[in-house]
Amino acid sequence: MKFQTPNLLALLICAATPLVAQAQSEAGDAFAPSSAPIADRSHRERRIEGLWDEQVTIKDCGTGATLMVTRGTNLFSRGGALVATNNAPPASMGPALGEWWHESHGIYFGAKMRLNRFNPDGSFAGIREIEREITLDNHAESLTGTVNSKDYDPAGNLIHTICAVETGNRVPSP
Repeated sequence: MKFQTPNLLALLICAATPLVAQAQSEAGDAFAPSSAPIADRSHRERRIEGLWDEQVTIKDCGTGATLMVTRGTNLFSRGGALVATNNAPPASMGPALGEWWHESHGIYFGAKMRLNRFNPDGSFAGIREIEREITLDNHAESLTGTVNSKDYDPAGNLIHTICAVETGNRVPSP
C-alpha cells in the first residue's frame, strides 16, 4: 500500500494525538502544585521550590558566639538550580549561584553555592563556597539550617571559614 506524504502525515498525527494528550496530562499533574500526601516522593522532593526570605546568623566557628546577623533571599528552582542574594553591599559580593537536592524523608535538603567577593576598590577578592544543610517544617512554609562557608583568595588559597545558622520563611506566591 502506497501513502502519499500528506496522507501519511495526517495518519501519524491522528494516531499520536491520544499519546501526546496523555503525556501532557501526566506531566501537568507531576509539576502542578499538589496537595498530595507527604508519602508522594516527587512532591516531597519539590517542597523547597520557591522564593524564601531568610535570616542568617554568622557565628564564631570555635565558640559559637554570634558575630553578625544578615538577611537574604533564595530562589530554589525546579530541577535543582539555586540563586541567592543577601543584604551585603552589591559592591562587596555578587549573587550566589548553586544547586540544591533532596536528602531524605521529605524535609531534608542540601545545597552548594558559590559567589565572587570584591575588595572595597572593586578588585576581585576571591571566591566564597557555601554548603548548606536545610530542614523544612512539615508544611514547607519555614526552614532552618546550618551553613558552612569557605573564603578563598584569587589564587585559590583558603583565607577563612565561616559558620552560620539560618531560618527562613516562604514568600507567598502572588
